[in-house]
Amino acid sequence: MSARSSISQPIAFAPWNPRELVAAFQFVMTSIDGGAHWVKISPDLGYPKDTVPTPDSLRGKPGLLVGGTIQSMALSPVKRGEIWVGTNTSLIKLTQDEGKTWQDVSIPNQPGDVLAIEASHFDAGEAYVVFSWHASGDFTPYVYRTRDYGKTWTLITNGFATGQPSGSFARVVREDPKTRGLLFAGTESGMYVSFDDGDHWQPLQLNLPNTSCRDVVIHGNDLVLGTYGRGIWVLDDISALRQIQGGRGGNGGTTLFAPGEAVRVRRNVGNDTPFPPEVPHALNPPDGAIIYYSLATKPAEAITLDVLDAAGTVVRHMTSGPVEPVKEAARPPEPNFWIAPPFQLPAVAGGNRTNWDLRADAPPAFTHTFEINANPGLTLPSPMGPLVPPGAYTLRLTVDGKTYSQPITVVNDPRSPATAADVRAQYALETRVVAAMQAAWEGYQRVAATQPLDSTLVAVGGDPAGGRGFGGFRPGGPPPPTFVGVNGTLGRQLNALETGDLAPTPAMQAAYAVACKDLAKAVTTFNAVVAQHQLTQAPLAAPRCGG
Repeated sequence: MSARSSISQPIAFAPWNPRELVAAFQFVMTSIDGGAHWVKISPDLGYPKDTVPTPDSLRGKPGLLVGGTIQSMALSPVKRGEIWVGTNTSLIKLTQDEGKTWQDVSIPNQPGDVLAIEASHFDAGEAYVVFSWHASGDFTPYVYRTRDYGKTWTLITNGFATGQPSGSFARVVREDPKTRGLLFAGTESGMYVSFDDGDHWQPLQLNLPNTSCRDVVIHGNDLVLGTYGRGIWVLDDISALRQIQGGRGGNGGTTLFAPGEAVRVRRNVGNDTPFPPEVPHALNPPDGAIIYYSLATKPAEAITLDVLDAAGTVVRHMTSGPVEPVKEAARPPEPNFWIAPPFQLPAVAGGNRTNWDLRADAPPAFTHTFEINANPGLTLPSPMGPLVPPGAYTLRLTVDGKTYSQPITVVNDPRSPATAADVRAQYALETRVVAAMQAAWEGYQRVAATQPLDSTLVAVGGDPAGGRGFGGFRPGGPPPPTFVGVNGTLGRQLNALETGDLAPTPAMQAAYAVACKDLAKAVTTFNAVVAQHQLTQAPLAAPRCGG
């Protein structure tokens, strides 16, 4: 068999059989053994109906009909055996019975290469095709839709640019598999989106370069674009576009869009060095949940975004107001361009995008370190808040006194070997560490606010400028614990728990127990001095060091 192929020969696995590989030349071929053996399931589809194909042995002879090559193919995700193919000679062929019979459903009087076909994810009779006639000097975009298995076709190009110096012809159209009527199209110069099944289009260029958009795929909640010579681009989490299409937002008012599922992935703590600023590179997607909200007007005061767990407890608070950087950020041990600025919510009129890194609020600490992140400008100070366990949470956006809420689901990293029980146990220990750090911080603040200061109180408070507050050799054993010292010890324990998803080991539990007992000793000392001198300070609560 002599096979004809094009510059973009189609090959795909069948939605109805993950072991069935389908490839297209002038014929459609299938294999169920990884390509070791192939079966032809079509005649030569490179010729119009009612014509006799030219034998391969006579190809190229003057006056004989030239056969086309299949250049695009779509396998229906909703109907077994339905295959659409398009050729480089303007033909569209369709089978609804896995190749037993084929129909010519070509568009009359439409020349050009069929660059792309998209079978609907919702209706077996619906499909979209893209023609290009640019090789003959026609740079007009041609995108069609059928809703009756190709019996009739409608041109759907309202909103596409024409006459662009870089080229306006269309190259690809794709349908969102989760939202009917939400379409994406790529042209020789940029990207477009339609919220009404192609009846109207608008640019979706954002920060894309002016470039040839060759192919598009929707992977989960992300839109992935392949360009010609300008790399692969990803629009993270198109949940907001799906809700605009459904009439659930984007109507000019303030809207908090429901985010997609957020995958619980731990930060990189491998001390990877970022590229220098002059080296071209792309950043990783933002950590955790991508959150979109639209503000009707610029807010009169700072907006806030709270994350609540299933019990209604706020685990994370974010604001657009000023945030004080940690003191170590002024003179970090790494180059300044590695360090992340304090996190603030955007709050401009119109669309806004932010992220929640799936962490609880960071505990107060007297000293901070910077675990190097491989991306410039993203190295955050440690200790950080614990990574929350998988489960259901609520986002609560507050704008000028009015609140807007949406649910969000956190799912575990599919690569993680830890069980759900392991992750919950780890989070429980981290939460106790954070609570103890908070208690040590408050203990020091209470010491600093006490007047007149007692020497014993000064000693139990510790020195924030002196690092750990205790340590080293001392005759008679280590000095009594201080609030500053205990806070630092717990902060280092929290960093150690960041190495991966795992149930706390006995050593981890024992280390926390020792630190918590030191905190209890410092609290006891503070309360004894307050009682002895009859100070107006209320006694500190004793920490709970149990499980």
